[in-house]
Amino acid sequence: MKRGLNIAFFGSSLVSAYWNGAATYYRGIIRHLHARGHHVTFYEPDAYGRQEHRDIPDPSWAKVVVYPGQGEAGVTRALEQARDADLIIKASGVGVFDELLEGAVLEIRRPNALVAFWDVDAPATLDRVEKNPQDAFRTHIGRYDFIFTYGGGDPVVNAYKNLGARECVPIYNALDPSTHYPVPPQEKFSADLGFLGNRLPDREARVEEFFLSTATLLPSKSFLLGGSGWGDKALPPNVRNAGHVYTRDHNAFNCTPLTVLNISRASMARYGFSPATRVFEAAGAAACMITDRWEGIEQFLEPGREILVADNSQEVAAHLQALTPQRAREIGNAAWNRVQAQHTYAHRVEQLERILQSASPSVSVNMPELPEPELTGKAQQKLNIVILGLSITSSWGNGHATTYRALVRELHMRGHDVLFLERDMPWYAENRDMPQPPFGRTELYASLDELKNRYEKQISAADCVIVGSYVPEGIALGEWVTATARGLKAFYDIDTPVTLARLEQNACEYLSQSLMPRYDLYFSFTGGPTLRRIEKELGAPRALALYCSVDPEMYFPKSCERNWDLGYLGTYSADRQPTLETLLMEAARRWPDGRMVVAGPQYPSSIQWPQNVERIQHLPPANHRRFYNQQRFTLNVTRADMVKAGFSPSVRLFEAAACGTPIISDNWDGLDSFFKPSDEILIARTTDEALLLLRELPEDERERIGERARARVLAEHTAARRALELESYLLSALAGTPAFARR
Repeated sequence: MKRGLNIAFFGSSLVSAYWNGAATYYRGIIRHLHARGHHVTFYEPDAYGRQEHRDIPDPSWAKVVVYPGQGEAGVTRALEQARDADLIIKASGVGVFDELLEGAVLEIRRPNALVAFWDVDAPATLDRVEKNPQDAFRTHIGRYDFIFTYGGGDPVVNAYKNLGARECVPIYNALDPSTHYPVPPQEKFSADLGFLGNRLPDREARVEEFFLSTATLLPSKSFLLGGSGWGDKALPPNVRNAGHVYTRDHNAFNCTPLTVLNISRASMARYGFSPATRVFEAAGAAACMITDRWEGIEQFLEPGREILVADNSQEVAAHLQALTPQRAREIGNAAWNRVQAQHTYAHRVEQLERILQSASPSVSVNMPELPEPELTGKAQQKLNIVILGLSITSSWGNGHATTYRALVRELHMRGHDVLFLERDMPWYAENRDMPQPPFGRTELYASLDELKNRYEKQISAADCVIVGSYVPEGIALGEWVTATARGLKAFYDIDTPVTLARLEQNACEYLSQSLMPRYDLYFSFTGGPTLRRIEKELGAPRALALYCSVDPEMYFPKSCERNWDLGYLGTYSADRQPTLETLLMEAARRWPDGRMVVAGPQYPSSIQWPQNVERIQHLPPANHRRFYNQQRFTLNVTRADMVKAGFSPSVRLFEAAACGTPIISDNWDGLDSFFKPSDEILIARTTDEALLLLRELPEDERERIGERARARVLAEHTAARRALELESYLLSALAGTPAFARR
């Protein structure tokens, strides 16, 4: 991609959700446009007290321009600034100057630029235009290149096309996993049923029916009402009014009650296909949800399994009375899985990019290349996959388990049949932190003979058999697999630089050079020039990067006490120890007030740890998220072989970034292809550089670096993304495309 789009976006407010439900939607779309390399300037008026009620500062992922809400001089200057944009967007409901902006954005466009109207309340807009044939907006509809809506389905699309729209495409609300996720409950939000929504004329009657009437029917249950404007509303005695709930508290509001309620505005319910932002926020928090019924809901969540649906207050009451905490968790978890797989803002932005790519060929901006197929729901073709890996049941002393767990889980979610076969080794048997993974199927075998006797049929029949690095007796196992399997045979190297070094020394226990050509595909944790070396020098038919990744379900920001200024997580390695000594241990000695921690096994007893360095012998994956969230900074140290090879990110790198914890890292070739130095990751080579970052970096910049790294990881380095890449590789190979022909 030569450059991203320069986008000018005129909307109500990006920085304030005060009487502005579209803020969450704007933030999700724009944050992920930024993650994809686009540059957004958001123009918003100083109106309705929103600037006095900001709930976020100016973000790092967009430029915000605030113009006066009185007089046209300010909005005119904003329009002049937007004149050079590649894409100009006018959103509905700015609140001031709407009529002026609707026409002006069409006049300021430069040649080859695109102009779109983004309707965040299409039912209201269409009702208004229908009632007033003289509405000025009518004359503009056909001049926009695109009409985007955040809901409405075919009824809205057809209505806009009947009014002359060239193209009308719904880009629905969605989840931003970086801002909405499960958190611990908060007592102030405790209730049996919670509802969060501002008081609006076309929703109030439905709130009375679905929420307040339910409270009257169930006097022994507790109810919580959140949102602006309800202060003078008469409420049943078992309903508490929480008032305006800032977006920073939405997760706790959704996670605390037994269940939460979604109530559509009357116009949205009438058109259907209009899921509110709150639907995806609640699902992203794994909250159990009850909703009023509206057409198209099954397109987003499955009634009865991922969401409960009610036609009236009696049905809401019946759901609430029948609901148990266990059932609520099951529904919330199912909803979480669905929105993560199909309804994040990353999905919406990929959709938007494809729409823009289909625009006039004269558009002079190169869009990013996008993977096919889309990262949504079930795969078009179900695959039968067998993986023989080091371990999935135990993370003790290895980084393989977390990789396999995330990858198998995502393949399973996409509908593939995955069997994981693990050698039953005593050191893992004694330290199994996931003895029975709840995804796919895991079986243990005691010996190579047992493997052959019990699983020859499965190996033979699989569409693909993948053998991982460090598998016991890997050479003999690989020879048997490549002779037995009738489908694709692949090797997955989670330790590529180590493997290549051992092959050079003729000392690799799990792979030989003579075995490499027998694997159809060689998946590698290391990318870059190493891939060509694997093909040209070692004889692999096709080497492909399949980097490590992170599972956003396991790793996300969580508010907790910062116990340490700098932490490190990793098994002892002699080649990493000098860097750990320089960047953490010596820093601790020279900064006695600093608090440091090193977690991981196998460190020699001879190491003299500074007094302000805490030691944790083994930290199971279930505790990794909390560990990262308790650090101001975390340290990444790379194995010497991986530094030499370059393009070798570690699992820990992505885990920490997904938690929003700023990373201080050693430097290596290719690091900037995963994170932008100084912007998304910090580089330190000496103790002085590490101490400068730890003691002098402003707190707001520290937080922004963590936020930007998390956005990058969620856009590019999730387990779902890796599963899609693997699926795409396998389907292409099975189809016999020329790119996968043996050389």
